[in-house]
Amino acid sequence: MIKGNPKIKQRGLPKGISWTPVKKALFQIKKRLSQKVREIELATSQAENFILSQKVKALRDSPPLTNSAVDGYAFKFPNKDIDRKLEILPYSVYPGELFKFKVQKGKAIKVLTGAVIPAETDTVILQEDIPKASDQFKIPESLRKGANTRRSGEDKKKAEVLFNMGYKLRSQDLALLASAGVPNVSVFERLRVGVLSTGDELIDITAKAQNFQIYDSNRPMLISQLRKWGHEVCDLGIVRDEGESLRSIIVTNRLNLDLIVTTGGASAGDKDYVSSLLNSEGDMVVWRVAIKPGRPFAMGFIDNLPIYALPGNPVAAFVCCLMFLKPSLDFLSGGQFLPAREFILRANFAKFKKRGRTEFLRAKVNKQGSVDVFPSEGSGRVSGLAWSTGLVQLDDNVTEVQIGSPVKFLPYELF
Repeated sequence: MIKGNPKIKQRGLPKGISWTPVKKALFQIKKRLSQKVREIELATSQAENFILSQKVKALRDSPPLTNSAVDGYAFKFPNKDIDRKLEILPYSVYPGELFKFKVQKGKAIKVLTGAVIPAETDTVILQEDIPKASDQFKIPESLRKGANTRRSGEDKKKAEVLFNMGYKLRSQDLALLASAGVPNVSVFERLRVGVLSTGDELIDITAKAQNFQIYDSNRPMLISQLRKWGHEVCDLGIVRDEGESLRSIIVTNRLNLDLIVTTGGASAGDKDYVSSLLNSEGDMVVWRVAIKPGRPFAMGFIDNLPIYALPGNPVAAFVCCLMFLKPSLDFLSGGQFLPAREFILRANFAKFKKRGRTEFLRAKVNKQGSVDVFPSEGSGRVSGLAWSTGLVQLDDNVTEVQIGSPVKFLPYELF
């Protein structure tokens, strides 16, 4: 079981500092954001990962005409049992064509899968249910009127709403749009997001590192994630631990970007220039969150440009990217600011936890359907990110997890 008491005050956090609970931090961020998205029109085939700026209606019935779901014989279902014997006509109807002649009662005509059935017919019998080399057949008692057909408009009717404004299109959604005859859609333009890392110790992966240097792993991770979410990304590189350099790169790009994401420099150390700049020259909205990993996370504005300052440790940066940046980007793109989606699964681990902060553990579902966690909670252990397929969320009131306890599992693929 999971133990905890939501009424107990925060503990396990450094004294003398106000730590913002995760839910409150999300509320404060959402309250300060405003949508300034631009509307464009795109071909349906190019609209994956874009958010609709207008509702979309079907422009035709889908399917437009009743067609056969199988290879077989189409006929008019009789009203009387004495009419159940049918003669097969020496013609066939193929997909992509209309049969121009009338099919009389008591007659049947061969149709292939997807072919529009003649207007006088309403039912199809499977080809394999007809004796070979036969020119007639009797309708089986088990066959019902309308069998093996796809009725006109049975999937979607003309003028029916397919998707509402604010919906983010997926690849399978494009199939529905195309089937309903929608060639173009109105969407919000992609956000332009700048990504930079800070730190004198960092070096780009393309360069040769000295022993005292660290390859920058945050930028490749964040740039890839942002592109996966459908945003345009500007790689702003590595900025050294110097306040004027950081200020310069933000000022230079503030008119060309909708948002900047930084990693490192968000705490309160001598060289944490991101948080220092937000506090001195910007508008700090959230700083120091009761979360593990990711406590130094900060969010604010400089010249009305949103700045998301993620921690420098890769695991903490990734967690804050999912929990704070993702819902913000969805909202700024024209969508909704929604919490992470979760499943309740059984824990295959035991843990004691300090009360007063929300913790996220790298995790994956095992073959038995319960959740394993990475053996180390160190936020610099990048291998744990590659090993995991999601996060276990332990809320601030939880103090103990036992094997078999129900826990919240947040799959990466649902972000």
